[in-house]
Amino acid sequence: MKEKLGIIFLHHHIDNVVKSNLESVRKQNPGAVVVTMSAGEKLPGGYSLAKTPKIRKFHSANPKKSSDWLVCSWFVQRRERCAKWWVIEWDVYCTMSAKDYYRPVWKFPFVVSAVRLRYREEEWGWFRHVDKMPEEYRPYAMGGAPFIYLLSEPALEAICTSLIEAPFLAGNGELRFCTVANWRGYPPCGFSPPRDSITWRSLKAIPRYRGIFHPIKITANSD
Repeated sequence: MKEKLGIIFLHHHIDNVVKSNLESVRKQNPGAVVVTMSAGEKLPGGYSLAKTPKIRKFHSANPKKSSDWLVCSWFVQRRERCAKWWVIEWDVYCTMSAKDYYRPVWKFPFVVSAVRLRYREEEWGWFRHVDKMPEEYRPYAMGGAPFIYLLSEPALEAICTSLIEAPFLAGNGELRFCTVANWRGYPPCGFSPPRDSITWRSLKAIPRYRGIFHPIKITANSD
């Protein structure tokens, strides 16, 4: 398990875009354990939210902003153990491996693309929900955007265990997951390499240079 990478591919439906992006993930990470976790129709051999009815209720409160509950559902059902976990959503496309991309920060227990802090990014709308969070979490409130996370096995286990044992619904997955991580002693490290394309700008075509791209919501062979 020491060097093995696991990839958790979160999705809500199945179409050519999902299949194309998943194919790119598998192609660029041939040694990784790739698992799929679906809120709806599952891929062959994949996991389904339907198998965890209680967690499905939490997810249904805000299905478009609850990737953390998909991760927790997989965690309850999982059969895999890996040293590192890369959690990505269905609209991520790869032209390089996760290990090459994250090489400078590979040893950090929790890495996100962009950290959101209350004193620094007051404009981040999800911070308006902090007062609705359990009191013990409020001093630790922070976010990581988008929901593309590299985690150690201990960090993933600590976060999911806490969310499952004491669930709460305030905010979105990016706020909940990172706040609980911070509370458990795993504050996320932000990492934005040169030519970073993990942003919220739309991409009309798959870029030709090596990288990790998000969001990609078109097929790889589209014009």
